[in-house]
Amino acid sequence: MPDFFSRRSYLVLIILIAVSIFITTVHYREGEDGLIHRSERLVMAAISPLQAAVTSILTPVKDGWDYLVHFGDLKRENRGLKQEIDHLREQVFELQSLKRENSRLRSLIGFKDQLQYETIPARVIGMPASNWWSSVIIDKGYSDGVRRHMPVIAGGSLIGQVVDVTQSASKVTLLNDVQSGVSVQVESTGEIGVVKGQLRENRLSLRYISRDSAIQVGDRIVTSGLGGLFPRGLYVGKVSKVTLSGYGLYKNVEVMPPVDFSSLEEVLVVKCEPITAFKEGN
Repeated sequence: MPDFFSRRSYLVLIILIAVSIFITTVHYREGEDGLIHRSERLVMAAISPLQAAVTSILTPVKDGWDYLVHFGDLKRENRGLKQEIDHLREQVFELQSLKRENSRLRSLIGFKDQLQYETIPARVIGMPASNWWSSVIIDKGYSDGVRRHMPVIAGGSLIGQVVDVTQSASKVTLLNDVQSGVSVQVESTGEIGVVKGQLRENRLSLRYISRDSAIQVGDRIVTSGLGGLFPRGLYVGKVSKVTLSGYGLYKNVEVMPPVDFSSLEEVLVVKCEPITAFKEGN
């Protein structure tokens, strides 16, 4: 019995090989219009719709199976990508912060070179808990040469005055403090007034400007040097609004400083020798 099947198998195999060689030979020699070619095209045309249908059915199944098989890998990859995105966001934030700091420092250095006074660079390290943004704490103190009543500038303009000094830090009262007052001059008219803080919209109030004054929006306001507290000619801001009320003797003038008092980061302490305190009319 085994010999019979073995011989039969060999016979079938030989027949199949012979048929294959015959078909291959005919297929090679018959040309495109031959019987085998036509049969091949007919079979292809008959089964192609079935293949398309089977493929459309099996593709989602295959995709779903692949998803289930690789779910763990995808989850790990997704977690890794999220961590990489968070890391890249941190890098972008740091680069943007460094860019802004670099720009501020360049501006500060440029302004420092224009001053005729020696200055002490300092960083704002905090704000007193007693108020919001009418004073700041800087990281330079007595050991760095900072003394009480020294003017402080930032962004090319006067921002306040040192009022308290420790060995390594100082408190600076800003111009927008309601208790502050700086003697200033309108560059275009030469008039003298006093800039007061008002804790509103980052604007200052310029007082004692006559109702007959020719002051206009856009006029530059600088320190007058009167009173001996601040050096003459330090930029304070530009006139942003001028109004006249009733029968008052003075115009209502608002001054817009070039800096935002709530976001100060780097400042310069001017090493001059004031002779009076930081109060109205100085």
